[in-house]
Amino acid sequence: MEYSHRYHAYPTQQVAAELDYHIDIHRQAYNYTLYEYENVDADDIGSAYKHHSRLPDWKDEFPVFSEVNSKALQRTVTRFYQNLTGLSEQKQNGRKVGKLNWKSPREFQSMTYSQSGFELKNTSGRRATL
Repeated sequence: MEYSHRYHAYPTQQVAAELDYHIDIHRQAYNYTLYEYENVDADDIGSAYKHHSRLPDWKDEFPVFSEVNSKALQRTVTRFYQNLTGLSEQKQNGRKVGKLNWKSPREFQSMTYSQSGFELKNTSGRRATL
């Protein structure tokens, strides 16, 4: 089972602007994953793992993807495939489902860093720093 820890963040305006920029890059990656899933031969992709191998080509074609953490970019692609699996499971349970849609900035508000190297300091109080 995968556990997620979620914390409120109170960044400075400068850090908040940087975070918003990175979240937007991940949104673009999610949308590009959807584009490739729908428009590239399904035999070439088909799974998140296979799609991860395409990320270096993305970075060559779109340098903006080089500005974010590569592991986080992989998690964004994995997120797409997890959403696709969720739709498939709902369809198998007899529900009417549509298809995955492009995400607008309002609909895409998070990213996942699964790599180690982050630590919370001063956790004894109500606030901690990353």
